[in-house]
Amino acid sequence: MLDEPYRWLEAVNNRRDYIEDQLRGGSPVVGLKYDDGLLLVTISRGQRKIFEVHDRIALSAIGHSADVERLRMMATDTASVQGFQSSVDDVTLHRLTHFVLGPTIKQSFEAIFGSAYIIKMLLAELGVQGGGEGFISLNYDGTVQANQHSEVIGGSHDAEIAMQNYLSAAETSELPLDSALQLALETWVVGWELGVQQTDADSDGEENAHSEPATDKAQLHEVLREELKSGEIEGAVLEASRRSNNKFRLLASDEISAAVTDWL
Repeated sequence: MLDEPYRWLEAVNNRRDYIEDQLRGGSPVVGLKYDDGLLLVTISRGQRKIFEVHDRIALSAIGHSADVERLRMMATDTASVQGFQSSVDDVTLHRLTHFVLGPTIKQSFEAIFGSAYIIKMLLAELGVQGGGEGFISLNYDGTVQANQHSEVIGGSHDAEIAMQNYLSAAETSELPLDSALQLALETWVVGWELGVQQTDADSDGEENAHSEPATDKAQLHEVLREELKSGEIEGAVLEASRRSNNKFRLLASDEISAAVTDWL
């Protein structure tokens, strides 16, 4: 097979189709900058989805739970060793994604005789004195994408585009935490609802069906109410004002409830 490149390309494309099919039902993750740091939000169903990697770095992902845990531990262990052997200032999101996680995922994806990681990752880093902070998403093929103000991962490329379009149309600068949480949840619904529509179309054999994502706030809130019957909101922040070297904090249930109480 290695002597016939077209067969390798065909195998890679088949692998791509398989992974995308496996990821389609994943719960999206939304990352937003707010007035005191960075926010990660998703809806979880039994398993925690947002984790601390290091003092100023957080991670979330969709995909196979074993793959998520394996790469999470790789990121956490690498950050801990790097911080111990040299300096905590040497632990950066750029190093973790471009020299550890990205190459590992890419190599696994292209090595068609082995198993690939079924995963998409979203990582956030709170910079020191406003520098170097933002979000980086990692695709299942090792592709890296950075954004300073917001980033999303979803079950499909179309869902991610719809979520980014929704964020682009909203006012996202200097939002307080409760407003940022509300916007993130609405964005989550946009991606989740489109993913559900596409899955239903595929199951009905409508290969060329194109669904328009919902954007009406009342409709988005109604979908969220339905999804919270089987899931729960999970959020975490990298909080600049936190009086500790560790800036990671999971949102408390009362913080989340206060932000969405008018919707439920």
